[in-house]
Amino acid sequence: MFANMAAHLARKCSELNVGIVFIGYPRNIAQEKPGKGNTNLWSYQKLVQRLATTLENHGIAAFAVPEDGTSIICARHGCGVVRKPRGLARCEKGHAMQSDVNAALNILLRGARLLRCEAEAPDRLRVLSFTPTPSRVIEPKKDKKKHNPALKAG
Repeated sequence: MFANMAAHLARKCSELNVGIVFIGYPRNIAQEKPGKGNTNLWSYQKLVQRLATTLENHGIAAFAVPEDGTSIICARHGCGVVRKPRGLARCEKGHAMQSDVNAALNILLRGARLLRCEAEAPDRLRVLSFTPTPSRVIEPKKDKKKHNPALKAG
C-alpha cells in the first residue's frame, strides 16, 4: 500500500510542478523501540522512507521537518490558536482554518525557514484527497455539475 500511495503522490506532485516536499515528522520517532505500542510510528517511518525515495526518483526533493507545535500556531498570523470542535483552529485575530491544514502550512513554513527559503501561507488552498488500497489508489469521483457550470440544471 505504501508503494501505491508514494507513487501516486509523486505523480501528482510532478503534474503540479512541485519541486520540494516537506514531510512532517515526529521528533521522537527515531528513539522509539518496537513492541512498546508504537507500531503506528514504525509504519509511519516506513511510509516516510518510501515516499522520500519515490519523490527523489521523480526529481522532487523531500525533507523531513519536525512537526511538534505546528498545530498550536496560526500559519497566517503566527499567534496561538484555540482548537474548536470538528478540527477547526481559530486564532485570536479571527482567522479560522481546519487544524490539519493549519499544521501542514506550518510544516511548509518551518521547512522553508530551515532551507533559508521564502514561503508564505497562501490565501486559498485546494486540498486533494485519495484512498490508498493494496492494489491501487482510488480518487474521489468528481461531481460534473459542480465543476462544469454548463451542466448545472437550470
